[in-house]
Amino acid sequence: MFTGIVEELGTVAGIEEQGDAIRLTLRGPLVVSDAGHGDSIAVNGCCLTVTDHDAATFTVDVMKESLDETSLGALAVGD
Repeated sequence: MFTGIVEELGTVAGIEEQGDAIRLTLRGPLVVSDAGHGDSIAVNGCCLTVTDHDAATFTVDVMKESLDETSLGALAVGD
């Protein structure tokens, strides 16, 4: 469980189905300002690994177990 400092409230910019996983893109320009590939960013209390990012968004892959055991499976674009 994440116990760090909340830097900003992000929004879901995209969800791409990957079979038993999803590729989740989130808008969070403050948090990505110093993020890099492989960094861990908490989303809804679940630490996820950055697979890609630009100036305003970051992308993570979320496996089925994480979707089943967290609130991440209920997210929709715009949340």
